[in-house]
Amino acid sequence: MLETQTSPLIPKWTNDLDPIYDINKTYLENFEEGPFFQGLIPCRKFNNQSEWLDFLGHKVMSPLGVPAGPLLSSKWISLASKLGFDILTYKTIRSKKHKAHPLPNMLYVDPINEKNHSFQKAISRKTPHENINNLSVTNSFGMPSMSKNFLLEDIGKANNCLLPGQLLVVSIVGTSSPGIDLFQDFVEAAALAKDAGAKVIEANFSCPNVNSKEGSLYKDPDAVYRLGKKLKEALGSTPLIIKVGYLESDNEIEKLALAAAKANIDAISGINTISASVNTPEGNPALSDLRKNSGICGGPIRDYGVQFIKKLSNLIKTHQLHLPLIGVGGITLPEDFDKYLSAGATVSQSATGMMWDPYLAMRYHQKGD
Repeated sequence: MLETQTSPLIPKWTNDLDPIYDINKTYLENFEEGPFFQGLIPCRKFNNQSEWLDFLGHKVMSPLGVPAGPLLSSKWISLASKLGFDILTYKTIRSKKHKAHPLPNMLYVDPINEKNHSFQKAISRKTPHENINNLSVTNSFGMPSMSKNFLLEDIGKANNCLLPGQLLVVSIVGTSSPGIDLFQDFVEAAALAKDAGAKVIEANFSCPNVNSKEGSLYKDPDAVYRLGKKLKEALGSTPLIIKVGYLESDNEIEKLALAAAKANIDAISGINTISASVNTPEGNPALSDLRKNSGICGGPIRDYGVQFIKKLSNLIKTHQLHLPLIGVGGITLPEDFDKYLSAGATVSQSATGMMWDPYLAMRYHQKGD
């Protein structure tokens, strides 16, 4: 049972602390047995409701949240809620049950930045970096999903465990397979999320860990517009966020923003992980011969994410678009949330940082105490 700590003190982070997701266990084992958290829940000072943020028609206590990935079920949502994260994204669901990739799913890595481009390579390592600011992992899950009946019940439980001033977002993705229209399957997944009680839906257009086209939709402005429009028509008044990956050029980012606005999409979240080839120190594929590339997460991708949000925010202002932004990528320290907010994001979300330092939001809330 989780206990509330009477003292405001939060333990200092060290790299020998276990994350709440056990990278040595399978996805299903983490789903069933996790989250692995034995600490106390610190006291939180709750701000006055007049200071709450208006986000997509919902009042939230703070702009801090967790993106799709770490929150595998209502149990994980409940823990994140108690630990001070207020905009909580239920891990990406599909219209039908879908298995995870086999182990390994997560490895510690040292990314290699080649000249002025994003990471193209990474080398696996056995232990986390000594400084959480530099902690980096690769993840490769393949966006697993539970059965429709489970999701209909569990998303309801996730909503019920939230505090006033907190918001549940449900991430969805379509499944590309023979005989199934990808865009229509996105709509079916969104309908499932809405039926389960999702107040806001996030469509994942940017997963680097699948080999099919649903993982790179954000790179095609026409696909962003056509699928975004189709989802908006199906969802009605339910707000729609799209999750996008890293784009470097202003021209690409501008086309993305204009396509999203034309489709009446309500917000953009970015960046997702940065794809890179991941090898062992000996030069062999770290995950498997079938998964030579996977997503890089953690502190080293922070500057890419902040740069992307800043460029996107400036282009949105230039074109006078109404597109709130959710900044994601590399937030491992409390001050990292503010880096995204200063760059133009309305909301800042942490995945890897939250998993390895579950007190991250509380450290932010207690700044200046």
